[in-house]
Amino acid sequence: MSTFLESPWPTVMLGLALEAILAIVLVQIRRPTVVALMIGVLAITVGVLVVERIVVTENEDVEDMLDGLAGALVSNDAARTMAMFTADSPRRNEVEAILGRVTIRDARVGGDLEIRLNKLTIPPSATTYFTGRIDAKDNRGTIPYEHLIRRFKVTLHRYNGRWQLYDYAEADRPKK
Repeated sequence: MSTFLESPWPTVMLGLALEAILAIVLVQIRRPTVVALMIGVLAITVGVLVVERIVVTENEDVEDMLDGLAGALVSNDAARTMAMFTADSPRRNEVEAILGRVTIRDARVGGDLEIRLNKLTIPPSATTYFTGRIDAKDNRGTIPYEHLIRRFKVTLHRYNGRWQLYDYAEADRPKK
């Protein structure tokens, strides 16, 4: 069921397939009841798409948080970026120091995002793996490269209904 809530594509594809089958049946038997069924399938498909848009799943919430973090980095808003970290994050001081030294031009979460939720921990946590890209200029000129593309492992904690970044590290490449 969550497949239909995470992405509109399964619903669209299923709706199109059912409509195509019903169109073939309509051509074969030419009954008005088939047209009624086609209208019903269309209504159900639209209804499921509306529900998919309204319902925000945990995975979508985590993805939105990471996209928001990327947006805060690109806007070079240190206060907004730091507000996305937990108060007990071991990376807070390091990130604050880095944000003071660089101007970030672009930050993106790759399309290979993998999310593993764990509701049994206190607080609930999520571990994410993705390829991230950061384009930044070192304002002091001490870092020789401006483009960082790495596979990250990011740990998030959920406090007061909001996901916050707890820790991050460079992740190992997935085994093939």
